[in-house]
This record gives sequence, structure tokens and C-alpha cells, in this order.
Amino acid sequence: MREDGLRRAAGRLARSGLDRIFRYVTRRSRRHRLRVVWADGEKSDYFPPPGAPDVTIVFKTARAQRRALVNFYQGLFEAYVDQEVDLLGERPIVKLAELGHEVLGARYAKGALAGLLLKNPLVRVKQIVQELRQSNRSLARARANAIAHYGLQPEFFEYLLGRTVGYSEGYWPEHTPDLDRAKVQNYDYICRKLRLRPGLEVVEVGAGWGYMPLLMHKRYGCKVTVYNPVPRQNAYMRERFAAWGAHDIRVLDKDHRQLVEEPGRYDRYVSIGVYEHVGYTGYRDWIRSISVCLKPGGLGVLSSTFKMVREMTEYLTLKYIFPGGHLPSLPLTLRMMDRFGLTALDLENLWPHYQKTVSSWLDHLERRWPEIAALDPEVFDERFRRIWTLYLSGTVETFASGLDLFHIVFAKGRSADAYPTSRAFLYESPLAGAEGELEFFPHPEARVR
Repeated sequence: MREDGLRRAAGRLARSGLDRIFRYVTRRSRRHRLRVVWADGEKSDYFPPPGAPDVTIVFKTARAQRRALVNFYQGLFEAYVDQEVDLLGERPIVKLAELGHEVLGARYAKGALAGLLLKNPLVRVKQIVQELRQSNRSLARARANAIAHYGLQPEFFEYLLGRTVGYSEGYWPEHTPDLDRAKVQNYDYICRKLRLRPGLEVVEVGAGWGYMPLLMHKRYGCKVTVYNPVPRQNAYMRERFAAWGAHDIRVLDKDHRQLVEEPGRYDRYVSIGVYEHVGYTGYRDWIRSISVCLKPGGLGVLSSTFKMVREMTEYLTLKYIFPGGHLPSLPLTLRMMDRFGLTALDLENLWPHYQKTVSSWLDHLERRWPEIAALDPEVFDERFRRIWTLYLSGTVETFASGLDLFHIVFAKGRSADAYPTSRAFLYESPLAGAEGELEFFPHPEARVR
């Protein structure tokens, strides 16, 4: 009896606390109409009548309410992953993230409640523990972290990412009709920034499922080496390269730090959407490996999401999506480049292009979920769907609230003649795929062609 009484009291406390939080948020932002259905079936509308909610939070258990109160949005979304909470509406996670960022990300977010929601000490402890446990300092840990995310069935990524199977931003100039064309255009855009020509030795770190190496080899005549620590990706790439007669593309099962074993070998360096695995403490080793492997005067492109500050990764991202992941600091990256003799030549911020790309991936996840689930129902279950919906939805909104995507073009050494003095050369002729047939170089057994 006493335990039941304590449980009911805890339930009332959780509901009362959450009600205060929801009122705090919705009074400061009218962007979306919020409804909450409590575990006992009662409803609370946090918008004036009349009208229907834009997003509805359905608490299916009293425990979910307690989790949301103690850990706020992290607790709410973990309860969603565990199917103790349902989120209803069109892209409800995006809308909830917009509400939260608009209120708690604003400069006027003051007071004890705002401070607690922004810097929950319980979540902070979990975040620190995750960072320490998943640190990429050891090659073995970094490899395990990469496999945890990229080692899923390649067919899943074919459905999600489209015909290039490219896990990075697209390039969406005006009149770009779809994701596949945007992806091809982005890879060719980066090739142009690299000033590729036949015979150059190029290394790509983290080539995913192999589209970029094929483009550099087939279209530009380069000698390409791939450094990538994920066996399943590498097997897929080797099969894809062989199908297109590109047997001489080297695929090395190695970590990026092992580039120091090939000093001064490469004319060009490229990494697209992989620097996010630098880790909180890995900047020095990553940038040093680039400097060591490039020839004097060699060029490189580093394409990555960036923040303007160095901070630990969001707890939910580390736990569910990218173990060992990190959103790099742009200022620290540039300082480290300068330290190791790499001169930044051009920085272009393409965050709207990446936001549109991730939104397209979310469309694919929603539209092709029956086919994805059929690949392996034990892996691609409802929990998996919710995790990836959370990840992609959150990323779409995070770009709107401050996440950037930069192409950093750099050279080893410093010379006034290292690079053209304007970007005009990038636009002198149409990008690959901008006119006519697209080249996708599909894997021989690709589900999406």
C-alpha cells in the first residue's frame, strides 16, 4: 500500500512538473500547437481554442512521465525510442525541436527553470561517461565505433541515401530536381575544388560505399586510395569497383591516423562527412595525418558539419547513433591546420544544402520503411525506425538553429599561386549530372538503381 501511495505521489509530481515545463515553452513560442495526453488518459492543450494540435505527445506509462521530468527532452525521446511515448503529427520531432530551440536557444531564456533544462546535471554526467567510454583514442575503439553505425546492411543505406549511396550533403543549385542529381553534383563540385587531373594520387578517408572514388577514377583519371576501417563497407566497395573495371582503386582497412605511414605520397586529400568522427580529443592526430601524407603544395578538401565552439556531443547521439561521434569546432580545426602547415584557401558554408539532403533521407525512411523492415525484421524493427526518425528529424532542425556545413579547401604550405584567385573556374561548365544522363556506378546487386 505504501509503495502504491509513493508511486501515485511520484506520478502527480511528474505530471505537475511537466505541465510547468510545457507551459513555460508554449507561452514563449506560439510556433506550434501542443497537446499532451497523460498516462491516465487525460488531455492538456497548450494552445488557445479553437484549433487542432500540430504535435501531440502521448504518454503511455507513468514511468515515461517520470523519465521526461528527470531528464527532460532526453528522457522524453528515450521513452519514445522505448515505445513508452508516441509522438503524433507531421514530423512531430522536428516541431518539438523547433519549439525547444526557439525558446531555450534564445538569448532571453533566463531563470532557474531554463537553466536546469539547458544544463541538466544528471544528463551531463551521462554525457561525460559516454564520451569517456566511447573515446576514439584507441584504433580498436574507433573501429568498433565506426562499425556500430556503418556496419549495417548496405541495402539499408541504398534505400535511405539513394542511387549514389553517398552519406553526405548534396549540392542543390537552382532547378536541381531531386536528391540523386544533387548528390552527383556535390561530388563533382568537390572534384573541381580539388583541381583534379589524370595521374594524380588521391587519398579519400572514409569513402562510404564508394561513389566518390569511382568518380575521381573514371571521370578524372586519378589514382585513388581509400582509407576506411569498416569491413562491410570495404567489401561492398571492392565489389562495386570491380563491376566497373576499377580494380586498381586501393581499399585499405585502416584508420585515418595510419596515413602517417605513407609520408608525402599523395597529391590530393579528401574527406566528406567523416571528420565528425574526430572525437573530442582527436583534432591533432587527424590534422597531422593529413599534413604528413600530402606532398608539398598538395591540395585537400575537408567537408564536414561544424560548430563554432568545441563541446561534448549530445548524449542521445552518442548512445543511439554515433558512438564516438563529435561535431567539430571550426575555429579549433583551422588553428590545428595552421599548426601543421596547412593553409586554408577557401571556406564555403553549404548548410542549407545538407539540411535539404537530410530532409530527403527522412522522406526515404518514411516512404520505404516497409522495404527496409523486410531486409531483416529483427534488426530493422520499430525501435530502429524510431531511433533513425529521431536522428534525422533532429538533424533537420539543428541545421536551422545553428549547425553549419563547410567545405574547407586547403594546401600544404603557403603560396600565392596555390589556388585560383576566384571561384569562377568552378562554374565554367555544367557539373556532372547537371545535363544529360547521370553516372551512378551502381553495385551489381544494388536494390536502388
